[in-house]
Amino acid sequence: MNLPRINLVVIGHKDHGKSTLIGRLLYDSNAIPEQKLQEVEAELKKAGDEGFRFAFLLDTLEEERRGGLTIDIMQTPFKSKKHLYTIIDCPGHREFIKKMFTGASQADAALLVVSAKEGIQDQTKQHAFLIRTLGIEQLIVAVNKMDEANYEAARFKEICNELLPILNSLDYRVPAIVPLSALKGENVFNRTQKMPWYRGSSLIETLDRTVRSSASPIDKPLRACVQDVYKLESKKVVVCKILTGILEEGEIVNFDPSGEEGLVTGIEMFGKEIERAGPGDSVGLIVNKLREAKRGEVVSYPQNRAKVVRSFVAEMVLFSNIEVRNGDVLIIRCGTAENKCKVQKILERIDPINLTVNAKSPEVLKSGDVGKILFSPLQPMCIEKYSEFPELGRFVVEGKRGTAAAGIVLETHAAGAE
Repeated sequence: MNLPRINLVVIGHKDHGKSTLIGRLLYDSNAIPEQKLQEVEAELKKAGDEGFRFAFLLDTLEEERRGGLTIDIMQTPFKSKKHLYTIIDCPGHREFIKKMFTGASQADAALLVVSAKEGIQDQTKQHAFLIRTLGIEQLIVAVNKMDEANYEAARFKEICNELLPILNSLDYRVPAIVPLSALKGENVFNRTQKMPWYRGSSLIETLDRTVRSSASPIDKPLRACVQDVYKLESKKVVVCKILTGILEEGEIVNFDPSGEEGLVTGIEMFGKEIERAGPGDSVGLIVNKLREAKRGEVVSYPQNRAKVVRSFVAEMVLFSNIEVRNGDVLIIRCGTAENKCKVQKILERIDPINLTVNAKSPEVLKSGDVGKILFSPLQPMCIEKYSEFPELGRFVVEGKRGTAAAGIVLETHAAGAE
């Protein structure tokens, strides 16, 4: 039986036990390869310790991951009775922001980890704010390290009372909150006997009950990004990746922002001819009467064309040594396109910890700031609202030393519109 797939991003303060919880989910679901478990047991025997210790397994995974060796382990899917989960784990705060905003991973749901011992930290609030900004609507909370709080109901209630107003302000109205100990394996896969006052489900039961896989972008209008164009004998082949919708042979397509159009007379994939392709497919198109196409253009159907914008409003996070002022020109990468865009006006600076606007029309945004900005492209550009097309509604800003900022598009103003 094919189980529904769920991409689950694990968020929260770096010291609140995210890695321990991930390790426990993988271990209890038998997702860690037997060879890896045998290696750990052999290490323990060599050290004169005959008993298998979960903490030792975690230390081993953590060390290898820091050395870049366990990336496959940390991306290993694990099964429950209802779903096949893939964990998106981003070690470090800055890496989390980069990964989520650049779209390296798209999550169906988020698991927010809060330590019962340390309580809610600034990073807890920042991560909750960022996933809400990214439009992740499904959130489950794990109150971890209950063993370090003596499994006390009063401490769990205290955390809930502090956390709920924060999550409610972000429009997470009735999030499921589960008390657990990842290290001890209490209430993760199996229900606990240590917290008789808790009458709810274990974490995995809660995930299975509340989380749903996101709707496939197959039902959305066609959007495909041109990656390259090359000539093969007498024909011109447009290589593109389909982001949303279905591309079919025999249909007229538009290329924007150039405004070119043509009839799709052939679709090739891995050297074979196919009649249709969907989201995630990289294909070569044979397009009749197409004069020119270039990397960065967006392919769509005439009845629902990609938007060419004269300006757009975006929420942007700066995470490098960069400052942004009114009038600055930034290099923005969206899809396969790279465009110079002018900062027409910094509209707001947002505090991602207190979740409030802390300045209207500030003069500058600095590293670590979140801001709302009005941009205008210096040349025609296709970009979409994140709420409608996440794949073309997020962007990164290229600085002198690589990616300097990232953002999502809140609204667009069409070229030629008043």
